[in-house]
Amino acid sequence: MLFGAGHAQTDGPVPFPDVLTLEQALRMLDDNYPDVMAAQAAIRSAEASLLSISAAHSLRAHVEAEVRQSDRHIPSRTDFIDDSRMRLIISKPLADFGLTRTRLDGAGLGLDAAREQHRRIRTDNRLNVIRAFLEVILSDYAYIVADEDMTLAFLRYDRKLERMERFEDANPIEVGELETLYLDKFAVRMVVGQKRRKSRLRLALVLNRPDAYPDQMVEPDTSAYDRPVPDYDEILARILDHAPEIRAARLNVESSRKRLEAARMVRPTLGLQLEATGYSESYPGSRDDLRASAFLRIPIYPGVSRDADIAEAAAEVERNKAALGSIEHVLRMKVLDLVQQLGSNRTEANAAATELDYRERELDRIRLEYELDYRASIGAGNLNVAKALHRVIRTEYERVLIWEQLDALAGGTLLGADET
Repeated sequence: MLFGAGHAQTDGPVPFPDVLTLEQALRMLDDNYPDVMAAQAAIRSAEASLLSISAAHSLRAHVEAEVRQSDRHIPSRTDFIDDSRMRLIISKPLADFGLTRTRLDGAGLGLDAAREQHRRIRTDNRLNVIRAFLEVILSDYAYIVADEDMTLAFLRYDRKLERMERFEDANPIEVGELETLYLDKFAVRMVVGQKRRKSRLRLALVLNRPDAYPDQMVEPDTSAYDRPVPDYDEILARILDHAPEIRAARLNVESSRKRLEAARMVRPTLGLQLEATGYSESYPGSRDDLRASAFLRIPIYPGVSRDADIAEAAAEVERNKAALGSIEHVLRMKVLDLVQQLGSNRTEANAAATELDYRERELDRIRLEYELDYRASIGAGNLNVAKALHRVIRTEYERVLIWEQLDALAGGTLLGADET
C-alpha cells in the first residue's frame, strides 16, 4: 500500500481543493458509505450477540407481585381472604460446564469475521478511489488525442475548402469527404469530452460527494510500482494467508462449527438463588421471609427442537465451507489473471515507451523541416505524439491498478511489506 489511506472523520463533506492530489483524495474517504455503514452495523450486531450470550451467567434480579384470593382450610375462617404477596428474586448461574464458553467462542469468531468484512470493504473503497482518480487523468489524455485529431481533420478540410473557394483547385466531392471526416472527429471529441466529465463526477460519487466537482488533478508518482512480475505461487500463498475475504470465510466456518458443537451439548446448570418475600397475611412458622438455595438444573428430554437446532447448525457449517471453497477458487483464478496481466503490461509498456520515443524524434524532425520550408505536417506529428503518450500513461496506470488489486487481495501486506 504505497498511497496514503487515511479516513477523515468530519462533520460534513470536505470540498475539493482547486488542485487535487491522489493522497488528498484518499484522505477524503470516510465512513459515510452505505456499504461501510452496513459492515459497521454487522459488527454491532455481532457484538450484541456476544453480549447476549455473556449475559446468560450474569446476576439477575426481579420482583414478582401476585394479587391472590384464597380459601384456606381453617376452622375459624372458611371464606376467601387476601393472600397477596411480593417477592424479590436474585439468581446467579455459576456454571453450565462448557456450554456458554462454547457459545462465546462461536460468537467471538463471528465478530472477528464481521471485522474482516469491514476491513475488506474499506480496502475496496480505497481501491475504487485510486481507480476513479487515475481514470480522470487518463480521460484528460484521451481528450487531448481527440482534440488533436479533430483539429488536424479541420485544418485539412479548411485548407481544401479555401483552395476550392479561392483558386478552384479542389472539387466539391473532395471537400465534402474532408468535411465529413472532420465532423466525425468532432463527434468523437464530444463523446470523449462527455466521458471526461463523467469520470470527474464518478470520482465525486466514489468520494461520497455528489454535489462537488473535482477539476484539476495532479499526476501521481508511480515509480514505486515499477516492480518485477511476482511469482504466482509465492504471491498466491501470501494472499490466501492475508486476504480479508478468506480470513472472514475461515472465521465463519469455525464460528459455525462452534455453534454446532454447542447445539449438540446437553449440560446441567449450577447456580444460586435468593428470595425475599412479603405477605399480606402471614402465619407464624408457616412461611419463609428469606430463602437461599443452590440449584442444579439437569435437562432430561430436550425434545425434537434440539434435533432441529443441530440440523440447522450442521447445514450452516456446510454452507460456510462451500463459501470458503468458492472464494478460494475465485481468488486463485483472479491472482493468476492479475499476474499474467503484469507480464503483458510489461511488454506493452516497453512497446509504448519505444513508440513515444520514436514519435517525439519524428516530431522534432518535422519541426526542423518546417523551419526549412519543407512540406511537413506538424499537426500529424503532434497527434502521433499525443496518441503515444496516452498509450504510455494508460499502460502505466494499468500497472498501478494491477498492483493495488493484488495488494488489496493480500490485505494491504504486499506493497507495504516491500517498504519496510
